[in-house]
Amino acid sequence: MSHQEIIQELRQLVRRLRWLNVLQLIPDTLIIYGILQLAFGGQIVTLFNQSFARQQAVLITVLFALIDLCVTGIRYNDRLAGKHLIGQLNGRLTTSEAELIKQFERFK
Repeated sequence: MSHQEIIQELRQLVRRLRWLNVLQLIPDTLIIYGILQLAFGGQIVTLFNQSFARQQAVLITVLFALIDLCVTGIRYNDRLAGKHLIGQLNGRLTTSEAELIKQFERFK
């Protein structure tokens, strides 16, 4: 890969990691919501104005956790790919390229 292709890929990764950080908030919130509803609910638990048996509500909360785990895995793989791309860079970096690398490193 050429230097410019690596920088372009890194830009796309930074953009994707930003979106994934925002996306991560959704399953995180759903897990907290599910746990709180389970903690304060009885045998019938209300999730999103729907009544569920406690066992079904637990399964739904576990599904939220699996979604969260998947998003976390995607973010992890993107960070590994970015580290690999940065490792391929050689030579002098421009100021904007160095700033791009700093932006990427903030996603750790």
